Amino acid sequence: MRAEYRGLPAVPAEQVVTGLIPHEPPHFLTPSALDLLNEPVCVVTGQRGVGKTQLAAAYARQRVSDGWLVAWVGAETADQIRAGMVELADRLGLYRPEDGVEIALARARNHLRTRSGNALLVFDNVVSLDAVRPHLPSADACQVVITSTRRGSQIGHEVPVDVLTPQAAERFLREATGLDGDAAGLAAELGHLPLALAQAAARIRAARWDFAKYLEKFRKFPADRYLVRRDGDPYPLGAATAILMALEPFQDSELVRILSVLSPDGVSRQVLGDPADDELVELHEASLVEFAGDSSVVMHRLVQRVVRDLDGGVRLAAELLLDRVEFGGDAWQRRHSGNELVRQIEALWANTGPQDVSKPVLLLRLWEASFLGSVADFARAGTISEEVYAESVARFGDDDGLLLGARQVAAALSGTGELLSQLRIDLATSREVQGAAHPATLSAARLLSRYCLKVDRGDEAVSVLEQALEPWRDQPLDTPDLLGALDDLGYAYTVAGRPGDAVVVLERSLVARPDSLYTRTMLSDAYGALGRAADARRVCEQVWNAYRRTAGPDHPLTLFAAGKLGVALFNNGERELARSLLLVVEAIGTDVLGPDHLVVTTARGALQIIRQD
Repeated sequence: MRAEYRGLPAVPAEQVVTGLIPHEPPHFLTPSALDLLNEPVCVVTGQRGVGKTQLAAAYARQRVSDGWLVAWVGAETADQIRAGMVELADRLGLYRPEDGVEIALARARNHLRTRSGNALLVFDNVVSLDAVRPHLPSADACQVVITSTRRGSQIGHEVPVDVLTPQAAERFLREATGLDGDAAGLAAELGHLPLALAQAAARIRAARWDFAKYLEKFRKFPADRYLVRRDGDPYPLGAATAILMALEPFQDSELVRILSVLSPDGVSRQVLGDPADDELVELHEASLVEFAGDSSVVMHRLVQRVVRDLDGGVRLAAELLLDRVEFGGDAWQRRHSGNELVRQIEALWANTGPQDVSKPVLLLRLWEASFLGSVADFARAGTISEEVYAESVARFGDDDGLLLGARQVAAALSGTGELLSQLRIDLATSREVQGAAHPATLSAARLLSRYCLKVDRGDEAVSVLEQALEPWRDQPLDTPDLLGALDDLGYAYTVAGRPGDAVVVLERSLVARPDSLYTRTMLSDAYGALGRAADARRVCEQVWNAYRRTAGPDHPLTLFAAGKLGVALFNNGERELARSLLLVVEAIGTDVLGPDHLVVTTARGALQIIRQD
C-alpha cells in the first residue's frame, strides 16, 4: 500500500477500531487543546476549517496506540450516527441479520456502559446534539469526544478551537513551503485559518512561488466571479479564494467533481477504483484531499462546497456508484461494502438539486431502500422507498420500469396507506392480463393483502387472499408461493377476528410444511384467540424449543417465542410457571436487547397482568 494511504498505527486483531479516523496531515501542528481532552465528555467547538476534526483525530490515533477500543462515527445526521454505532456493534460481534438495527444499537450501548477496558467514542461534525444523546454511554464507562460548530452545548466539557496565532500561522507557512521569507502578510490575508494556510502552502510549493508572488495572485484572483457568498456562510471569502487557487491545476478533473458530492467522512478506494490512485496522490500533495481509515479519501467540506458551486458532479458520481452496486444476492454477506455505498448514496442525494434528479440517482436510492430492508433497518428503508416512489410518480409514467420497481419496494417497506389505490389497480390489471391463476396475480394479491394489514384493513386483506386462492381450492398446495399465501390468509383471518377460519387454513398449511416455525407461530395466535389455551401452549412450546436448539437461548427470536409461551402458560392456568419464564425473558432481554425493546416491554406488561390477577 502506498505511503499516502498509511496513517494509523498497526492494530492487533483483538483490538476494536472502527470508522474512518483521519490520518495526520503533512506539517501537522499538534494543537495545545489536545491536553484539554481529559474529561468523560468533551465537545470540541469552532468554525469550519480551524481543525476540530484533526484535533479529535490526533487524540483518537493516540488512543489507538494505547490499545483502547476506538469508534469514530460521522455524525452529521441521525442516520449516520446509527450507521456508525451499528458498525461498532458488528465489529464487537453484537449484530446478527435477524436481529434488526435497534437491537444492535441497544447491544452496543450496553457494551459500552459495562465495558471494563478503556474506550473512546468520537462523534465528528455533530449538527444536532439531540441526535447524539441517545447513544452516549453512562459517565466514566467510555470517553466521548464530540466535534461541532455549535457552542454552549452543556452536554460536556467544551474545548474551543480557534484559528492559529499569527506566529503559529507564519511558522506553518515557512515549514510547509521550505521558504524563509516574511509570511506575516499572507497569513493575515488567509485569516490564520489552518485549512486555507495548507491550501496556500501546497500551491506555493507546486508553482515554486514565493510568499510575495502568491499574495499578489491571491489579491488579484477574481473569486467573486466564481462564487457568491451566501448569508450565514461559516467561512470567509479568503478561504474560498485559497481553495480556488489550489483547484486551478485540476479544473478538468472528474474525480474532484465526484468527490465533491460524495460523503465528506470519506470514500473508499474500492468505490473510486484503482485508476484514481495516481490523481489522488496529486490531490493529496495539493492539500485538496486527505486520507482516513485503511485507505479512504476525505475531501474537506469547505473544498466540497467550493467545487459544487463551480460545477457539481452528481451525474458522474451516480454513474460511478451504479457500477458498484449489486442488485440481488445476499445483502447480509455484503453488508460492509453495502453500508459504504449507502453512505455515499445518502451524500449524493443530499447534494442533488431538483434539476439534477434523474433515473440513475433514483435507481441508487431504490437499491439503498432494498439493501436497508434486507439488513433489517426497516424504518430508514420505508422512508427512502416512499421518497423514491413519490419522485417517480411525479417524473415518470405509469408504465415506467423504475416507477413499477419503486412501487413494489415501497409497498413492501412502507405503511402510510398512500399506495393502497395503486396496489388495487395492479392486482386488477394482473387478473385481466395474466389471468386469476397466474403466479404474478398471486404475488400482487399477497402484496396488497400485506399492505392492507399494515394500514388496519384486515377485512380487505382476507377478501383479497380468498379471491386469489380460489383457483387452487381443489388442488394440492405444494409450492412455496401457495403455502406462503395460505399462511398470509391464516394471519389475516386472526387479525380480522376470524380465528376459527385461521386454524383451518394454518393446520392445512402445517400438514404440507410441518417444519415451518412461522406457520406454527401464526397457529398459536389463532388457537389463543379461539380460546384453545392448551393447544396454544403446546404449539408455543414447540416453537420455543426449536429456536433454543437452532438459534440459542438468548437470540431475539428465542426470547420472542419464550414470551409468547409465557402468555400461553398464563392463559392455560399455569400462573407461576408463566411468571418464572417471563421474568427470565425480561432479564435476558434487558441485558441483550435493551430495556425498551418490544420483547422486554411485552414481557413486562404480561408480568404486570399476572401480578394484578
